[in-house]
Amino acid sequence: MLEHYKEETEEHERRLRERLDTLGAGTSTRKQAQTIATALMKGVGDMARTDKPGKNARDGYVTEHMEIAAYQLLERLAKKAGDQQTAEVARQNRADEEAVARKIDSNWDRFLDLTLATPGFLAE
Repeated sequence: MLEHYKEETEEHERRLRERLDTLGAGTSTRKQAQTIATALMKGVGDMARTDKPGKNARDGYVTEHMEIAAYQLLERLAKKAGDQQTAEVARQNRADEEAVARKIDSNWDRFLDLTLATPGFLAE
């Protein structure tokens, strides 16, 4: 699942980079986009850390919703600017993030069970 998420995040970055290049964004804007992409990839790494499963799921869920909000804002801004191609990229990326959030949401009991099964959890 993490490998798929990593590939999906890389695809999101590629789509956004293509739009920035098409729109003639300057180096500063490209660097900002790369910084955002790096932060998104950090989120993938954080999901794999050896912390409690419930905490990881919570953090992933929050991250997904922050990304959903960012793509909603980008989509709305692009539409107001008359840039339907960027709006579509944002919509596609948002749909992917919503699917991940739904997957997390459908597994809360599993994450809780895994957390409770963590050696030493109840002793803490």
